[in-house]
Amino acid sequence: MPPTFIEKVVDDLLDKNYDLSKTHLILPGKRPIIFFKKYFIKKGYEGFMPVFYTIEDFILKYSHLTKIENIPLWLEAFRIQKTYINPEEKLDDFLKWIPTLLKDFNDIDTFSESPRKVLEHLASIERIENWGETLDSKNKEKLFYKNVKFWENNLILYRELLSSLEKKGLGTQGMILSSVIDNLKNIPIPENDIFAFVGFNAITPKEKKLIKYFMGHSRILLYWDSDEFYMGNKNQEAGYFLRDHSTWNFYANRDFQWIENEFSQPKKITVVSASQEVAQAKYISTFLKDLSEEELQQTALVLCDEAILPSIMESLPENVRKVNITMGYPLKNSIVASFFKQVFQLHIFREKNRSKGFYFQDVLSILQSPLIEYTPFISSFIAYIKHNNLVFISDTLIYEQLNTWDMFFIFKNYDHPLELIQELHKLCTRKFWKLNDKQPVLKENYLKFKNIFSILLSQLSQDTSVITGFSLLYTLYQQVINSEKIDFIGEPLGDLQLMGVLETRLLSFKNVIMTGVNEGILPAGKTDNSFIPFDVKKNYAITTFLENDAIYAYHFYRLLQHAQDITLLYNNFTEGLNSGEKSRFINQLEFESDHEINEVVVSYTGNLEHAPDFSIKKTPALLKAIDQWLKGSISPTDLTSYHYNPITFYLKKILQIGEKQKMEEEISPLSYGNLIHHTLDSLYSPLKGNILTEKDLKIALNNYSIHLNKYILDELNPDLFEKGQNYLQKLLAEKTIEKIILKDLTDVKNGNTIFLKEIEKKLTSTANIPEIGTIRLKGFVDRWDVFNGQDRIIDYKTSSINSLNFKSGKMENIQEDKNFKFFIQLVFYAYMILNEKLTESVQVGIWSFKKPFRGLELMHFDSTDIFTRSQASELFEEVLKIIREIADPDIPFTEKQ
Repeated sequence: MPPTFIEKVVDDLLDKNYDLSKTHLILPGKRPIIFFKKYFIKKGYEGFMPVFYTIEDFILKYSHLTKIENIPLWLEAFRIQKTYINPEEKLDDFLKWIPTLLKDFNDIDTFSESPRKVLEHLASIERIENWGETLDSKNKEKLFYKNVKFWENNLILYRELLSSLEKKGLGTQGMILSSVIDNLKNIPIPENDIFAFVGFNAITPKEKKLIKYFMGHSRILLYWDSDEFYMGNKNQEAGYFLRDHSTWNFYANRDFQWIENEFSQPKKITVVSASQEVAQAKYISTFLKDLSEEELQQTALVLCDEAILPSIMESLPENVRKVNITMGYPLKNSIVASFFKQVFQLHIFREKNRSKGFYFQDVLSILQSPLIEYTPFISSFIAYIKHNNLVFISDTLIYEQLNTWDMFFIFKNYDHPLELIQELHKLCTRKFWKLNDKQPVLKENYLKFKNIFSILLSQLSQDTSVITGFSLLYTLYQQVINSEKIDFIGEPLGDLQLMGVLETRLLSFKNVIMTGVNEGILPAGKTDNSFIPFDVKKNYAITTFLENDAIYAYHFYRLLQHAQDITLLYNNFTEGLNSGEKSRFINQLEFESDHEINEVVVSYTGNLEHAPDFSIKKTPALLKAIDQWLKGSISPTDLTSYHYNPITFYLKKILQIGEKQKMEEEISPLSYGNLIHHTLDSLYSPLKGNILTEKDLKIALNNYSIHLNKYILDELNPDLFEKGQNYLQKLLAEKTIEKIILKDLTDVKNGNTIFLKEIEKKLTSTANIPEIGTIRLKGFVDRWDVFNGQDRIIDYKTSSINSLNFKSGKMENIQEDKNFKFFIQLVFYAYMILNEKLTESVQVGIWSFKKPFRGLELMHFDSTDIFTRSQASELFEEVLKIIREIADPDIPFTEKQ
C-alpha cells in the first residue's frame, strides 16, 4: 500500500529539516493528530513535536472574543428582543425560531463581507414582493406586513446583539472569525515560525483571507489531499473547492501539493443493496469475520447514519476483539436520559393540571425504571395505584407513601424549576461516586448529566425570572442534550476503526466499508434549516446545500481513492422518510469511473421458523391439580376459557395465576360491560318478584343516570369520565341502558306480561360423568324473567350477536362453530335450571349491548327455542365432552393460535 497522506506530510516536513518545535500544523479536526504523532515516532523523530491546532482553535487564538453558544446566546438575544423590539415576547415562543435565526446570523458573519447588507437585502425583498399590498394600510396584520417587519426587526436584533456581545468580550464562531479578519495586521507572527495548513477542502472566504495573510507574512506550507479523478473533471463536485484553491497566485511558481492518481489504481468495489439495518449489519459481520488481525487494523467501518450503530455493535463477529468507536453515541438515547425525561414530564403534567396531581403513567414510569431499586414499599405503592385505578395521584398520597424514600425529591413541589435541576445534579454526583468501574457506561452517563445540570444552573441562575415553568426548562434542557454524545473508550491506533464520515478526514485505510450510502443521507440534500432563501445565499456566497453536497462528495472520493477493497451498503427498503434510493455517489462511480462494480442484493429474514404449537403434557402432578379443579364447582366461564385457549385455562384455573392488573385510563370493554350490567342490576333489583309495569319502567327511565353515576363514583374514577373517550363511552352506556328499558316498556305497552323472577341469580347443580364421577356446577344468571308465561334466562353481552341457531346434523363439528362459546354458556344455564326442576321448560338467549333495542336473541336448536329437561340434558353432553378432554391424561394442554 502506498504511503498515506499523513505519512507523506510527515516525510516532507522531515525532509525539509525544519525546526518542528516552531512549526504549527493546522488541521480540519482533532482526530488526525494522534496519527501524526504515531508516524513521527515511527520515523525515529526524537525532537519536539509540532504545535497542533484545529482551524477553529487557530482562529480563536488570535481573537479577543470568547465563544458563546446555545443557552447564553439565546438568553442574550431574548433580552435584546424584549428591550428593543417586543416587550411582550415570551421566551417559550421565542425559542421556537431563534436558534434557526442565530444560525443564519452566524452563517452571514462567517461567509459575508457585509452582514448588514444581507439582512437589508432580505427586508427589501419582502417590501418589493408586496409593494402593492402595502397600499392597504387597514390590514397591518396581514402576512406580508409581518414578513417585512420580521426582517426589519432582525436588523435591529443583529446590530444590538453584536454590540452587546462584543462589549462583553463574547462572540459566535462567525463573529470570532470576523474579528480576526478585521484585525489581521495586529496578529503577532514570530519571524522563524512555520505554518502548515494540512488536508483542507472547503474554506470560507474569510478563512481564505486568513491563510493568504499568512502566505504574505510568514513561512507557510499548504498540503492538499486530492486526486486527478476529480481535479481534472470540472463537473466532478468532489473537486469543487480544491480546483479553486489550485488557481491561487501562490501556485504561480510552485507545485500544488498533492494531486495523486490513486483513484484510478485497481480496486475491488462492491455495492450491496440491503433490506433495512439488520441486513446491513449481518452482511458486515460476514465480511469482517474473514479478516485477520492485521487486516482489521487497516479497516474503517464508516456509518453515514449513526442510527445503525446499535445493530452494528450487536453483529460484530468474535474475531473483532477490540473496536475503536469515534462517532459517539447520542446521549438523548441513553437509559438515564429516558429517566430524566420522565421526571420532567411528571412535573410538566402536574404544572398544567395542578388540581389533579401527578399522572399515573409518569409516576409508574419512574417507580418502575431500571435505575430505581425495586423495594417492597415501592412494589406496594404500585399495586395500590393499580388496584384503585388511580389515574391522577395527589401530593398527599405521594407524601404518605414515599416521604421516607431517598428519591422522594423527584415528587416534591418546587417553588422554582431550577430547584429540581439542583437536586438532579446532586443525584448524578452521588450516583457517579457510588458506581464502580464495572458499570463504566452508566457511570459515564451520570458524569455527562452532572455536567449538563451544572451548565444549566450556571447559565440560568443569573436571571431566574426567565424560567417561567418546567415546560420551558425542559425545552432548554433538550437543546443541550440533543448535541451531546457519549464517547466510547478504545484504542485509536489499533483494531477496527468505527467512525462517522467527518471523522475520516485525512485518514487512509486499505479496507473501507460504508453503511447507509443512501440519497438523503450521503449527501443529505436539501435539508438546510434556514430563513434565508437559496438565491440570497448564492448571491452573498453563503454556503447552501450544493456546497454541502460538494463537501461530502470530497470526503467520499478522498476516502475511496486511498482504499483497495471498498464495500458500499445502502438500504433499499422504502419506509417513512427513507426513500430506499442509493446515493448518487454510487451512480457516479458506476458511470464515471473505469472500475468494475460488483452489485449484491442481500436480505435478512432472521431465520425465523414457525414455532411448534406450545403444549403441556399432563404429568402426575398436573393430573392431581386437575382433579382438585374437578372437585370444585365448575362454571361455564371455565369451559369457554378452555375452548378459547387451553393454555389460558391451564394458567388461570389449574395454576390459578391471575392476569396482571392493568390501569385503565380509557375504560376497557370489560369495565364498560360491568358499568351497564351493574346499573341494570341496581335498577331492576327492586322490581324482582313483580310484574313489570309502565310506571316502574318510566321511573327507571328517569333514574338510570343516577344509578350509573353512583356506580362510577363507587367503583370507577369519576375524573376519567369528565371528558374525552370515557365521556363518550359513558353517554353510549346511558343510551344502551335507556334502549333496554324502552324495549321492556314497548313489550309491556304491546300487551306482553313480564314477570321479573330473578336478577343476578346464583344457580348450582350436579352432573354425572361415568369415568370421572359426580361434578358440581355453578353459574350466575344475569336476568330470569317469565315472558307471557314462559321462563327466560337472559345473559347480557357487550359483543354483537347475529344468530344462535344450531342444528343436530352439525353436532360433530359444533366446537368449530363461531358461536360455540355462547352454546356452552346457554346450555349450561338451561341444564342447571331444568335439572334442578326449577321450571318445566325454558328459553335461553343473549341480550347484546351492541343492539339493545333488538332485545333478546334466543338460542334455537333445529326448530325449537323452548327446551325441556331431556333436551337440555342431551345438549349438555356436548359441554361434558370438554370436561372429559380436560381430565383426559393423554390430551395435553395445547396453545391455540
